[in-house]
Amino acid sequence: MSDWGKTSLGALGIAVCAAVVGIVHNHVSAEGIGISQHPVQAVSNLAESWFLDTPAAKKKWDEGVTFVDARATEFFLHEGHITGAISLPVLEFDSVFPLVKDRLPALDEEIVCYCSGFGCEESTELARRLTEAGFQFVYVYTGGWPEWSEAGLPSEVEGS
Repeated sequence: MSDWGKTSLGALGIAVCAAVVGIVHNHVSAEGIGISQHPVQAVSNLAESWFLDTPAAKKKWDEGVTFVDARATEFFLHEGHITGAISLPVLEFDSVFPLVKDRLPALDEEIVCYCSGFGCEESTELARRLTEAGFQFVYVYTGGWPEWSEAGLPSEVEGS
């Protein structure tokens, strides 16, 4: 075997060992990241039960729970949103929250936050901000607008 082949094989062995050690450490460590979790959930301090998939989100919507869209206003207006949702762009929270707080439910009622789906952290950040504002039951719909609209669930676009 050539020197290059031996070096490559050695590097591969080190990488495999490092991966095994990392996975074992992640599994036994209290600080480990849940590998089966949604990436936003893995870095959030919210309990797993506060994250909803599409069927669970639809059930909350059917029950009349308030949905809050964390995306920028332009997306809410022009791309569409879940029927009845309130627009509260997380990047404009401080200026928009006072304008919409009267439309939000009581502090002890449920709210579902959503954004642009997989990998979008805006809904988790909005959930954190709403929790800090005193709301007690704030969920994050991880599928967000993309999964909701792809499933053909109730939605609307402003002006239509």
